[in-house]
Amino acid sequence: MSYQKFAREVGLIGMVQVLTNLSTFLLIPIITKSLGTYDYGLWAQINISVSLISPLALMGLSMGLVRFLSSETEKEVIKEAVYSILFFVTISGLLASLSLYMLAEPLATFGFKDPDAAYFIKAGSLLILVNVIEPVSLYYFRVFRQIKEFSYFTLFEALGKLLFILFLLKIGYGLLGVIVATLLVQGVITLIAILIIIKQIGLVIPRFTYLREYLRFSLPLTPNTLVRWITESSDRYLVTYFLGLNSVGIYSAACSFGNLIQFLINPLQIILFPELSKLFDENKIDELTVYMSYSLRYFLIISIPAVFGLSAFAKPLLGIFTTENFVSGWFVIPVIASSGLLAGIAQIFINTLLIVKKTKVPTYINFAVAVLNVLLNLLLIPWVGIVGAALSTLFSYFFMAILCTHMSLKHFKHNFYFYDIIKCILSSTAMYFFVSRFEILTTYKLLVAAGIGVLVYLSVMFLLGGFNDHELSLIKKHLFRIRSNLTKIIEA
Repeated sequence: MSYQKFAREVGLIGMVQVLTNLSTFLLIPIITKSLGTYDYGLWAQINISVSLISPLALMGLSMGLVRFLSSETEKEVIKEAVYSILFFVTISGLLASLSLYMLAEPLATFGFKDPDAAYFIKAGSLLILVNVIEPVSLYYFRVFRQIKEFSYFTLFEALGKLLFILFLLKIGYGLLGVIVATLLVQGVITLIAILIIIKQIGLVIPRFTYLREYLRFSLPLTPNTLVRWITESSDRYLVTYFLGLNSVGIYSAACSFGNLIQFLINPLQIILFPELSKLFDENKIDELTVYMSYSLRYFLIISIPAVFGLSAFAKPLLGIFTTENFVSGWFVIPVIASSGLLAGIAQIFINTLLIVKKTKVPTYINFAVAVLNVLLNLLLIPWVGIVGAALSTLFSYFFMAILCTHMSLKHFKHNFYFYDIIKCILSSTAMYFFVSRFEILTTYKLLVAAGIGVLVYLSVMFLLGGFNDHELSLIKKHLFRIRSNLTKIIEA
C-alpha cells in the first residue's frame, strides 16, 4: 500500500467517522431530553455492563483475525479462519448474554441500586451477542482492505440507530425503545455483512484448524480488555455508588462529548494496525516506522485543537444539546477530552507491541493503569464528585501513554516532530482564546464559532510554518472545494 493510498483510505474512514460522530452527537440531545438524568444514567450503566462482558466473550479474536489474515492469500485458510472464529464467538456470546440475563436482578440491586432496573438489564443482555459477532464480521472487510464496504456498514449503523431510536422514542417506548433500536440495527448490519462474506468466499463448516493458534495470540488480550474497561468505565459504577444514578447521568452525558476525541484515532487505527502487521511480516521496518511517526503527528495535529475546541465550547454544548439538569457537568468535558488524546497516543504505540506479538505487555500496562484509576476514583470521587472521576481518568491515561511510548521505543525508533507539536499547541491556544469570547446560545452560533475556530487554527499554524508543502496543497484543495460547494448552495 502506497502512502497516498493509505492516506486516502484514512481520509475516507475519517469522513465516515465525522458523519458517524455527528449521528452519535445528535443522539445525545435526543436521548437525554427524552429520558432525563435518571433513565439516561440507567442506559449508560447498561452500556457499561455490556462493554465489560462483550470483550470477555470475544476473547480478543477480532484482533487475532486482523493480525493473522492481513497478509494471507490462501482462500481455504481464510474461510477456515473466518468461520471458525464466527462460530466460536457466537457460542461464547450466547453464553455471556444468558449469564447477564440470569444475573440481572442482583446486578440491578447491588450495582445499579435500583431493583426495577432488572427489566431493562434483561432486555439489554442480547446486546452482548451482537457486540461479539459484529466486530468479527466487519473486521473481515477491514482485513482485506475493503474499506468502502467497511465504511458503509459503519455509517449505515450510526444513521440507522439515530433514526430508529428517534422513532421509538417519539412513539413513547422510552428506554426500552433505545435498547430495541440498538439491537435491531446492529443485528441487521451484522446479518448483511455475513451474507456478503458468504457470497465472497463461500460457506464451509469450520474444523477449527487454526483456532488454537489464534487463541494463543488473542487470549492474553482478553484480560487486557477487562482492565481497560476498569480504566475507561468503572468510574460510572463508583459514581453511582457514591453519588447515585442522577450524577452518573450527568457525568455520562459530559463524557459523551469529551470522548469525541477518541473517535479521531478510529480512522487511523482501522487502517494502521493491518498495514503495520503486513509491513512487519514483510520485514519492511523502515516503512513501518515512517507510518508510525506520521500517524502520531497527524493524530496530534488534529486532536490537540479538538481538545481546545471542546474545552472552549463545553458549557454551550451541554446547554444546547441537553437540558439544564446536565449543564453542571460541563467542567468534565475538557478533562475527558484530554484523556482521549492521551488514550489515542497510547493506542498508536500499543500497535507496535501487538505486531511483535508481545501481547502480555499491554495487559501488564493496562493492569497497572486500572489499579491506579480505581485508587484515584476511590480517593477523589467522595472528595470532589464527578470531576474527581474525570481527573482519575486523565492521570491514568497520562501514565498509560508514558508506559506505552517507553515500551514501543524498545522495539522501534520514532520521530516525534516536537517542533510541529509545539506549533500546534500555540495555534490551538490562540484559537481557544479567540472563540471563548463568543456568546453561544444556539446551534447556529456554535457552528459559526467552530468554523471560525478552525480558520484561526489553520491561519496561525500557517504563519508558524506548522504544515509542509504537501499538507498545504491538500488544505487549499479542500478549502477550495468547500468554498465551491457553498457558492453553489447560495446560488441555488
